[in-house]
Amino acid sequence: MAIWGSIVGAALIGSVLVVAPEGPYRTIPEALAAANPGDVVEVRGGVHAGGIVVDRAVTLQGIGKPVVDGGGRGTVVKLVAPGATMRGFTVRSSGADLNRGDAGIAVQAPAIVVEENRLEDVLNGISLDNAPQSVIRHNSVRGKDLPAAERGDGLRLWYSSDVLVEANEVNGARDCVIWYSTKVRLLGNRIENGRYGLHFMFDDSGEVTGNVLRGNSVGAYLMYSRGVAIHRNYFDENRGPSGFGLGLKDVDDLRAEENWIVGNRVGVWIDSSPRSLDSESRFRRNVLAFNDIGLTLQPAIERNTFVENVFWENLQQVSVQGGGALRGNHWNEAGSGNYWSDYRGFDADGDGLGDIPYRAEALFHEILDRRPALRLLQFGLAGNAVEFAAQAFPTLRPPPKLVDEFPLMTRPALGSPEGETRTGLAGMLLAGAGLMALAGSILGLTRTRPTRSPRAPIEPLIDSALVVSRLTKRFGRHVAVADFDLRAAPGEIVALWGPNGAGKSTVLKCVLGLVGCSGQILVGNVDARRNGKRARRVLGYVPQDVALAEDLTVAETIAFFADLKRVGRDRSQELLELVGIAEHAGKPVGSLSGGMRQRLALALALLASPPLLLLDEPTTNLDAAGREHFLRLLVSLRTRGTAIVFASHRLDEVESIADRVVVMEQGRVAFSCRPDELCDRLGLQIAMRLRVGRDDHEAAVAVLRAGGLRLSPNGQSIGVVLAPHEKVVPIRLLERSGIAVTDFSIDDAAGSPEVGGAR
Repeated sequence: MAIWGSIVGAALIGSVLVVAPEGPYRTIPEALAAANPGDVVEVRGGVHAGGIVVDRAVTLQGIGKPVVDGGGRGTVVKLVAPGATMRGFTVRSSGADLNRGDAGIAVQAPAIVVEENRLEDVLNGISLDNAPQSVIRHNSVRGKDLPAAERGDGLRLWYSSDVLVEANEVNGARDCVIWYSTKVRLLGNRIENGRYGLHFMFDDSGEVTGNVLRGNSVGAYLMYSRGVAIHRNYFDENRGPSGFGLGLKDVDDLRAEENWIVGNRVGVWIDSSPRSLDSESRFRRNVLAFNDIGLTLQPAIERNTFVENVFWENLQQVSVQGGGALRGNHWNEAGSGNYWSDYRGFDADGDGLGDIPYRAEALFHEILDRRPALRLLQFGLAGNAVEFAAQAFPTLRPPPKLVDEFPLMTRPALGSPEGETRTGLAGMLLAGAGLMALAGSILGLTRTRPTRSPRAPIEPLIDSALVVSRLTKRFGRHVAVADFDLRAAPGEIVALWGPNGAGKSTVLKCVLGLVGCSGQILVGNVDARRNGKRARRVLGYVPQDVALAEDLTVAETIAFFADLKRVGRDRSQELLELVGIAEHAGKPVGSLSGGMRQRLALALALLASPPLLLLDEPTTNLDAAGREHFLRLLVSLRTRGTAIVFASHRLDEVESIADRVVVMEQGRVAFSCRPDELCDRLGLQIAMRLRVGRDDHEAAVAVLRAGGLRLSPNGQSIGVVLAPHEKVVPIRLLERSGIAVTDFSIDDAAGSPEVGGAR
């Protein structure tokens, strides 16, 4: 190293030889022939012929970006003298012979510096062969416009150790290869649109820091190497046939920290790594997000430690090639695990760790590991059916491929990789956090850490419990909700009315923070889009179908949620009595009727005494008696000042409890009215079915037709189509004629917005 330092030092004290049209030297070879070690050959502009050989320790300095053009033949510039420097040139048009190794710049001696050059239309870009202790810095390389397999390598190091490769840009080359070279440092490079962004082979003690590897077939693939450090890099959208962000084969003692691995087919691929029994690899504080598969390992892989990594919204978080479970790897260390966006647990003690382990045990993912071709069905009915069966029948569930005993509840704070601003991705992560706002179906149970202090009092709402302004939600090109406005006052019950697909449930999900949207949502005086956690503290939610643990008793269930919400047990008993199921406290939830389950769901939603209650078709699965009792409960809450917003398509519900109806059509507000105005505004009619004695049937039909009613007789019953406020008319007509009505019913879907015109 001292010898090469002396050579470089000599270059600082030599003469300056100028190459320019007016002389004294008119060509680069002419100046090189006259130069001595340590001289500077200053080339001022112009286009110069390729085939240049720098055979002495001089600095070849370009002024005004002179061009060296190879004319499509051979290597454009060769640096064969130890200690030489080439700086400030445009190098273009090398030959295209892979067997000959045509290149833009070939470095064939130690301690050479190549910096601030632009290489265009070259087969191999900068190629180092037995050139240790060299520096390749601030160059840009663009390969030839050829099929990927016919291109050369953007950067190529062969038996060249202790080399610094820094702040270069490579685009459209085949690979960047580092072979048989130890202690190579790659810092802050950008490599795009190639085959292998980086390909290591037999390279020990290397460092890869702050690089961007984007749009390649594979981001980086490391083979047969030991002690490589991979820090703060960005592996983005590498989606070739294999599509690895980072691939490892037979690599020992790897250290991968604070890398962002995003949007690849496979974020990290691990094959036979580590290979030596005395080695281990560590993955710490990396972000693996939005990949098809976050992490793939071979089934026999051992001695890898994964800690404080973020596995965020990968279609499949972890895959085992060929199926099975992983053994001998560590998913936590010193009581700290990883963050999993699909974790469904909770943190009751507020220590920042999930109270139940994270288990990767999806049945369909296990099938995909064994039959990758079935990934085509991942988002279809078949995949959903398989996963539903595994949930319904636990005996079908496969053994977990991994268990993280200490899953993190919050993502570790990670900055963007060096030199790369990722505002867009940060925004996606923050927006995606909103999708995890509710860990259960009720109450807005968040994955964020609860406070250790006693539950803070619910903030009183101001004059409006809920204000929604210009709410818009799109799913791709489909507009689900557009410019939606809604206001609900304390003690007011507002019904959202409309057919399936009108956007009722989407509006409620936007208020809850379950889906992202635009517009303004104020829950009391809290901006729900900016501070969703605080907003969810002042609302409760009852879904159409509530998912609860079937084997827990009613008392155990409400006690569990009360502990999570920091609510006293006395409040639990009070609510069970309020909703009328206190006498069933000892029964398993699985034994409850539909009406009882909905009452329990309402009790859970009311645990924290929320001033605002949201309900999504809450009586759909209830019988008439259960529906009536549930509606009475809602009316009693109104008298206590609770604001209620509920989605429904039942006219009888809306008429009996709502103060105001907001009618929705195709995601927009069609109009708003009082419940008693709804039928006239919509022209709704209902179907009423009457039963009379067999001997009175024909007479009853004649009486009703004479009264101007539209009939649809059916055996012993008589169907009557009429306006909702006319229900008593047919009964009175028959009564006046001495015909007794033995029974009557109104169609369960009476007044439904799904059917236009007469019902």
